[in-house]
Amino acid sequence: MKVLALNASPRKQGQSKTELMLNNLVKGMREAGADVEVINLRDKQIENCKGCFFCWTKTPGICVQKDDMTNELYPKLLASDLAIYGTPLYLSTVSASMKTFIDRTLPVLEPFFEKDNERIFHPYRHDRLKIVFLSVAAVPGDSVFDRLSSWANYLYAHSGKLVAEIYRSCSPALNLPLYQEKSQDILAAVTQAGHELVKSETILPDTMARIKQPIMDDDSFIELSNHIWEACIKNKMTINEYIEKKLMADSGV
Repeated sequence: MKVLALNASPRKQGQSKTELMLNNLVKGMREAGADVEVINLRDKQIENCKGCFFCWTKTPGICVQKDDMTNELYPKLLASDLAIYGTPLYLSTVSASMKTFIDRTLPVLEPFFEKDNERIFHPYRHDRLKIVFLSVAAVPGDSVFDRLSSWANYLYAHSGKLVAEIYRSCSPALNLPLYQEKSQDILAAVTQAGHELVKSETILPDTMARIKQPIMDDDSFIELSNHIWEACIKNKMTINEYIEKKLMADSGV
């Protein structure tokens, strides 16, 4: 299986929980024999879709823009059996770089319309590619992903291309020593999910339950988060600077 794993988090230096989850998924896929290439979208030049529809008429299946999407990413996407769309949850949806990437996949669709079960849609030019969505959010609770999941299913489930969704709430707790045991089990389950996706293009319910297991209760999350933000405001620093200066120890964690 040939896999293209996309990381749409702008964060670097090991601070991205999207990257943490994605790396563990990729680990499992490689252990299962998949050929996986990981690409950080933050390092690529991807222009916004112009809505010109050249890719539907003048150059069918090919975008007229000359950037990293046209020259590198789109050909790699088409050559893959499976694509992992890894993104942090920003305002209930994907990050800006992931949205731009998805917008630029318009050439994969035909301009013509079809109808099935009262839904009107554009058919795909290519049937090979399957997609997995992976996302993380800071707040607890699976419902925070409802809007993203609805959108992902609207785009890809109808065609059978969406094979799995991996969502992890309360993701900052993955790096907290207090929750190390749970975090290790969650990440081990993500690695197991990588094995399962390669073998069967699905994730077993027990594996998904481990990935989604509660890691921190709501009251503890609110208390700790508010303490950290108050400390950041008081010291005039970003959350990343707070972490780098190891002020987390002062919070009693």
